Amino acid sequence: DDFRAGLGHWRLEAEDPRAVVSARDGVLDIATPAGLSLWWREPLSGDYAIRFTALALPAPASAGPHAGRLSDLNMFWNALEADGREPAPRSGRFADYDTLPTYYAGFGANANTTTRLRLYDGRERRLLAGFADGPIAEPGELPMTPQTRLHAGQALDVEIVSRRPTAADPVHLRWRAGGHEVFARADSHPRLRGWFALRTTASRLQIRGFQI
Repeated sequence: DDFRAGLGHWRLEAEDPRAVVSARDGVLDIATPAGLSLWWREPLSGDYAIRFTALALPAPASAGPHAGRLSDLNMFWNALEADGREPAPRSGRFADYDTLPTYYAGFGANANTTTRLRLYDGRERRLLAGFADGPIAEPGELPMTPQTRLHAGQALDVEIVSRRPTAADPVHLRWRAGGHEVFARADSHPRLRGWFALRTTASRLQIRGFQI
């Protein structure tokens, strides 16, 4: 999507009607006071990569106590309902996705204090790997670094790779930001197909150059 012809490729779920989302002049611009998901309308399967450039800006005034913060360059991928169907419409509120089997990455979440990879199995959100500032770190998480945080006005190239594992290379999931591999997984029962969504809350993001 070159973001010059509106949101025809996307399905919007916004918790707050004050959310403003536009796609024009090569930029997908998201400014939201609360939870928001943008679902790519086509399912993905086979070996694929998703690439785009993201810019984090201060959250809008409508975000109230969260105005001005940098936070939540997040995404779902290989999402399918438990019965294999396309993800059903939800309100945009984060908790409403707890029952959706999917991978989830939250980059610079919780006001830029955590970066985490989770697997939702439809019953629980399981932490696979993560980084967090000390007071909110979960067991096994590493400290946050400059490579796992958002930086205001700094363009960040993001890449998600989903591929069928092989004996020679069992890694089926790679998640990269700014040229750094943040997450890599070689699980015994990987998720390899489904839908993709950009996800955020109380934030402002600009996305460019979206490619699959």
